[in-house]
Amino acid sequence: MGTPKTVLVTGASSGIGRALAVELARRGAHVMAAARREPELTKLCAEIAASGGKASFTVCDVADPKAAAELVRSTDRELGSLDMVISNAGVGGSTHSARLDVESVSRMIDINVRGAIAPLVAAIPIMLAQKHGQLVGVSSLAGRRALPTAAAYNATKAALSTFLETLRMDLDPAGIKVTDVQPGFVSTDMTAKNEFRMPFIWTPEKAATFVVDRLERAPRIIAFPLPLDLLTRFARHLPYAIHSWATRQLAGNR
Repeated sequence: MGTPKTVLVTGASSGIGRALAVELARRGAHVMAAARREPELTKLCAEIAASGGKASFTVCDVADPKAAAELVRSTDRELGSLDMVISNAGVGGSTHSARLDVESVSRMIDINVRGAIAPLVAAIPIMLAQKHGQLVGVSSLAGRRALPTAAAYNATKAALSTFLETLRMDLDPAGIKVTDVQPGFVSTDMTAKNEFRMPFIWTPEKAATFVVDRLERAPRIIAFPLPLDLLTRFARHLPYAIHSWATRQLAGNR
């Protein structure tokens, strides 16, 4: 497929989203960077421009479905096409189930599920009309099976992965490609708050290069790093009792 000419990246103010925007612009794409924090987006676009790339930005909270839909439509108008949407905006966090509250769980669902799905849904009619395009969602290896103290996060990432798989089934015959990016641990502001071990952690730049290298082939899933990819695949087949014991031991019996 080659590098897309026009790409919308949500959650582009930091972490994987920012690194993806930089890497795609470096390879020749005109990137529309979207996030809630305008100062960070301004710095990002200035950095890309200084390196000879093309980038624009829009301040948007994708948890607002109407705002997310308008973001997609305005990106298509401004850039002249929309070859790829990378729905990356998301939040993390771990809370023991005994301390969960509906408000915080709902907020995570709003951002990680509604905020991830809304831009993808809004892009579908645009891509069907132009008869090409690629929809990319950034979920997580954590969506493959439950982990201690991560009920809300695991559930949102599992929901996004299932949603993306169905999109691929429905849209592949029309030439619309769908890819589920499933990272392990990446060193971001979000993971810096974690108080547990994070094996095989990658930098955002390493993750972005790995992902963009593979997006050109439009695979169904891009998962990394390999040791955690293999471990989570194996964990799917473990009996509950063994999986529960092992993950609680690794997490320090939280």
